[in-house]
Amino acid sequence: MRTPARAARTSKAPRAPRKTRTKASSQSPAQHGSNDPAENHAPASAHDVNGGRVAVRVYRQGLGDCILVRLKRSGHDDFKLMIDCGVVLGTPDAGRIMTRVMENLLSDTQEKVDVLAITHEHWDHLSGFTQAPDAFAKLAVGAVWVAWTEDPKDDLANQLRTELGAARQKLAACASALRAVDDGATAEALEDIALIPLGAAALSSRSTKAAFDKVKARGNVPMCRPSDAPFEIPGANARIYALGPPHDPTLIRRINPATANPETYGLVMTGKGALPLGVVVALDGRENAAQGQDDAAPFHARVTIPLDAKGRPAIVNKPADDGDDWRAIDKFFQDNYVAGTDWRRIDGEWLGSATELALALQSYTNNTSLVLALELGEPGKGDVLLFAADAQVGNWESWQAWTCDANGVKVTGPDLLRRTIFYKVGHHGSHNATLKGHGVEEMDRLKAGIIPVDEKEALKKRWGRMPLSDLIEALEKKAPGMILRTDQEPVNRPSNVVIDDNYFEVML
Repeated sequence: MRTPARAARTSKAPRAPRKTRTKASSQSPAQHGSNDPAENHAPASAHDVNGGRVAVRVYRQGLGDCILVRLKRSGHDDFKLMIDCGVVLGTPDAGRIMTRVMENLLSDTQEKVDVLAITHEHWDHLSGFTQAPDAFAKLAVGAVWVAWTEDPKDDLANQLRTELGAARQKLAACASALRAVDDGATAEALEDIALIPLGAAALSSRSTKAAFDKVKARGNVPMCRPSDAPFEIPGANARIYALGPPHDPTLIRRINPATANPETYGLVMTGKGALPLGVVVALDGRENAAQGQDDAAPFHARVTIPLDAKGRPAIVNKPADDGDDWRAIDKFFQDNYVAGTDWRRIDGEWLGSATELALALQSYTNNTSLVLALELGEPGKGDVLLFAADAQVGNWESWQAWTCDANGVKVTGPDLLRRTIFYKVGHHGSHNATLKGHGVEEMDRLKAGIIPVDEKEALKKRWGRMPLSDLIEALEKKAPGMILRTDQEPVNRPSNVVIDDNYFEVML
């Protein structure tokens, strides 16, 4: 096993943020932590770790993730891991909220973190980096961790990017069509479901890609893979494993539970794979469609009237120079299709399935989540903190076969789940982001869980009940009184939990 990089140096004055862009690296986190040796320093936070080994802070900005993990080290400052920073599209006064979050984090980290992990490209995990740019500019970052799905040299990553990019383009076209007929509300609903800006915003500095690129420009960028050796935290008997996303084309596309025997909690969706079959066919046929051959079209080309750029039958805009028959055809389509009887046309019916595409795109991206497990103590024996981001079914299932060598000790995915004492509940407690048998039921040591959620906002966006009550019930059986949700203060506050307007923080 290679020697890991050392922790960042802490001086009396905060170190200035890095100004130069560093090329992304395909090496593992075990080779890329912060680069400078740590010096003696008191824990940098508003609240001491109170004798605990680690403090996990989950911010209360609404529907979105922003997490700060501080691991106490003897004779050194805390090791600080930041995971994501965002809030869902449409959050009122989001800039002020995310600036407050970022400023609080700056104050309690002495303006530096050893590692900033970005789990996946969704607005509710990335928006803070563009909504609070001045505060983020003050944060020194030792290393930025991303999943292997960002690796431009990885064939599967490139294939996934192509598929997701095609889906985004189709969805953006749908949103534009809706706005063109003054249906901006439905277009915004598609953005809410897909968790990404669409239309002009998707091409601007306010896009999820722009936010992601801004973060990646801040430090060396290792691409984390499940096959990587663990990152050994300098100055502590602790390490971080990358559990997901799986480098498997089948599992990474599996977003929904089985219909016959669902593996998740709550109401489940039907279907298999990342995208519905009709959507896959349409996306796969996009090159043929550009050449006038659309394999997903409902009728053969010889009985199809092509449309012009304005969505009208193209034949009516061409000179009728082929005799009276064509003039009659022109008049028929002009009278019956172009002149206002849009109800007779089916070329806009694809808009009706746009929400299905938006939901599939959301779940597909969620399943590319970087999943981290922090192990405290000896390899194969210590307590585990699980940060599953928004991982869906296939990501979770992949951990059952996951293994890793940690200093000569074989560590497995099921073993990490059994030793999990803290769980950051996936995707605001939704229906397909936490498994039963291969998830909660294996968490024999669970002591606490936190759900970053805003139930009122989720209902407003018509996402249904988040978090699911039966998921909370299952978690409560494992850790009574210690399953916390950021939109509600517990009736009986646990002694090892700090709560204020900005965050929940649990000491373990």
